[in-house]
Amino acid sequence: MMLRSPAWRLTVVIATLSVLASVTPSAFNVLAWQREAMAGGQWFRLLTGHLVHLDTHHLLINLLGLVIVTDLLLVRWQWRSLIGLLLGSAFGTSALLWWFAPALVWYAGLSGVLHGLWSGAALCGLHQVNHQPERRWSILALLALALKLGWLNHPSGSMPVVPSAHLFGAISGLFFSLFHGLWRRFCKID
Repeated sequence: MMLRSPAWRLTVVIATLSVLASVTPSAFNVLAWQREAMAGGQWFRLLTGHLVHLDTHHLLINLLGLVIVTDLLLVRWQWRSLIGLLLGSAFGTSALLWWFAPALVWYAGLSGVLHGLWSGAALCGLHQVNHQPERRWSILALLALALKLGWLNHPSGSMPVVPSAHLFGAISGLFFSLFHGLWRRFCKID
């Protein structure tokens, strides 16, 4: 069964929290990444800002991305790996937005984290010597990510896009994979 996989269980938890946060009327104001609120000490927003979304369309796009990344890159990962990469991507994206996008007043959505999961899992998969299919998917995933960041990272319709969040998410995932021993200790698949 699909839900026996830690990645699918985590995906269900993230999706549930995102839906709840996105449909609760006051959640956006309380949970979104807001520079002024964080400067006032509300550092929990470094994490919770990734759970709230602007509207149903934004939420569905992000959840679809999460399902795709989970199915293609994370489905065989163990809990420790998933949680580490997830938190590294979330906090990394938020911190980089704080430091390198000083004009950014607010941010909401899962897309920065998705790009971190995407890049970190793909980089990790390159080093799965005994799992050739993961290596092939990883190469394709990294190429697709490079194309997406370079070409498709533009506003679509009326939804505001924060391209730097996508880039910072991807950097966070790569950084986590490279500098925290993900290849050896954390990058364990069955």
